[in-house]
Amino acid sequence: MIAPALLVIILFSYFPMSGLLLAFKHYRFRTESVFGDMPILRFLGQIMNMEWVGVKWFENLFSKPDFWRALRNTISISVCRLIFEFPMPIILAILMNEVRVSRVKRIYQTVYTFPHFLSWVLVASVLQQILNTDGTLNGLRVLIGLEPYKYMLEPSTIRYVIHSTSIWKGIGWGSIIYMATISGIDPTLYESAVVDGANRWDRIRFITFPSIKPTIVLMLILNCGSILNAGFDQIFNIMKDPTRSSLDIFDTFIYRYAFQQNQNFSLTIAAGMFKSVSNFILLLSANQISKWLGEEGLI
Repeated sequence: MIAPALLVIILFSYFPMSGLLLAFKHYRFRTESVFGDMPILRFLGQIMNMEWVGVKWFENLFSKPDFWRALRNTISISVCRLIFEFPMPIILAILMNEVRVSRVKRIYQTVYTFPHFLSWVLVASVLQQILNTDGTLNGLRVLIGLEPYKYMLEPSTIRYVIHSTSIWKGIGWGSIIYMATISGIDPTLYESAVVDGANRWDRIRFITFPSIKPTIVLMLILNCGSILNAGFDQIFNIMKDPTRSSLDIFDTFIYRYAFQQNQNFSLTIAAGMFKSVSNFILLLSANQISKWLGEEGLI
């Protein structure tokens, strides 16, 4: 009974890992396959027949200045996401739990969740119309006698645009898991707290927050395990040449070398391997730290 699921995992999860060998080989598109022309094994046969170059591509990767710039930007943006964006869905879920009228709560849920289903292409287009030099916001600045400001082209302000739009788009969707956890809290706990004289803040502090704390820790660990994923979709659609120094992250670096600049697939696979291993180490580290602090963690 598990054979079909096992076959899917092997074909789509483990077999593609053979492509990691390209990080240690010199990729050539027209390479003969040592396994013949069998459709499933042809790619693996091509990889096996390519020239082995060891850690050449990793050395090449670490010698690039734009790699270190992308790494710094990625860590900086991801840490800011953990500090400013991660708590927002938790706060929203707690506030939504305090709404007693169910119809009003459903309206709020719809309003806050709807932006998640908008693509970043659409959101970036709307931002251009609002924040461009001749956009809506600058039109209002001109009306009150101020000079237009290039919100989308200034490295000093583009980070605020990134984080504010990310919060707006993701806060409702991110709060769903916390609201589901809150809905599982025994209502008699709140009733007993009211009888004992606890106000709303006391109920949040001593009942709601401790009940969702394991979920918060779990989500925090998972977010720490994806620090080198700083939000490719958002940044790729918002980033322009003037803001590249502030927004160029690891994923845009990989995309540039894979499809735009020299198209070095071996280099980009080495970069992707570095990213995956780093994220895995960060995930295990966050899990271990949570255990040292007395939490359950992932495993």
